[in-house]
Amino acid sequence: MYIGRQYKITDFLAWTRWETGWIISWSLLVTIILQVTNWHFLTVPSSILTLVGSALAITLAFKNQQCYARFNEGLTLAGQVSATSMVLANRLMSMVGRPDAATPSPGLKEIFYRHFAWLTALRFYLREGRSWENTFDPGNVSFLARTPSPESHSALGEELKNYLSDAEVQKVMTHQGDKESLILHWQYEAIRDLHAKNLVNEYPFTLLAAALDDLVRLQGALKRVKNYPYSRNYYSIAVILVKIFVLFVPFGLYPDARELGATAGIGDWTAWLNLPFSVVVGWIFISMEKVGENSSNPFEGNSNDVPISSITRRIEMEMRIMIDGKSDLKPIEAKDRILF
Repeated sequence: MYIGRQYKITDFLAWTRWETGWIISWSLLVTIILQVTNWHFLTVPSSILTLVGSALAITLAFKNQQCYARFNEGLTLAGQVSATSMVLANRLMSMVGRPDAATPSPGLKEIFYRHFAWLTALRFYLREGRSWENTFDPGNVSFLARTPSPESHSALGEELKNYLSDAEVQKVMTHQGDKESLILHWQYEAIRDLHAKNLVNEYPFTLLAAALDDLVRLQGALKRVKNYPYSRNYYSIAVILVKIFVLFVPFGLYPDARELGATAGIGDWTAWLNLPFSVVVGWIFISMEKVGENSSNPFEGNSNDVPISSITRRIEMEMRIMIDGKSDLKPIEAKDRILF
């Protein structure tokens, strides 16, 4: 997540440099052809360009609104994971832990650390690549090489060793199903054992199970956002229309650029203004489409994603303070104003 006040224009230009280079090349080629051949019958009436541009702007507005809704949903769900984690921790401390005890019971601490393992497995799952995501976009490849996410240079198995026994880590890593679901299943077994040993009665057991139920639902909702992309038909038609529109822009703006100097007899000179005009218009539409698409996958690891790594780190810090009285962990700091 970008946490600066706003992106600089240079950031956008660097991010869209491949598309900008393509627009410049095409606009220059069209302008040269029209100037050299005088085939003005190839130009497009400005009224048609206006109608198509207006329709495309509406299409992009709809698409970008839906893409932002996906990002906002991902951020909301991550916040709910934080709140539900604290609910679970507080219920465990008040219903299982003893306030007068110098140290928490081993079983209680095990549940806490298993929750940290679940958070770790969940964030690694959410950072996995998908074929429709934008990590392979040329503008994003250079960013990820310069500012990688925490999960990209670490391994799940190694991080789980901080929370689980070697035997449990082995079970998780060899589990054929979802690893995070297995860890949550162990949490259900843990509170069942507490109830079987009469360490909690029926009502606290129900409350603890309800908190785990909420985590299961939130996990499922996060996976839905991760595993199912923004509708590819809307995405595809938006990309196709933008490309077609950008292809026609130089043909539509050329007559207007030439007309600027026609009365002064310098129409052949002002016709070259078609190049900057076309580049600016094309860049605006391509940037709008690209911004929307790069907001539609909120966990892929790019600069505009939900900071799931930072959120889970803060959850772990707060829960460690509750169970151990302190935390040696530090919050994840933003790098180049990007928070993961």
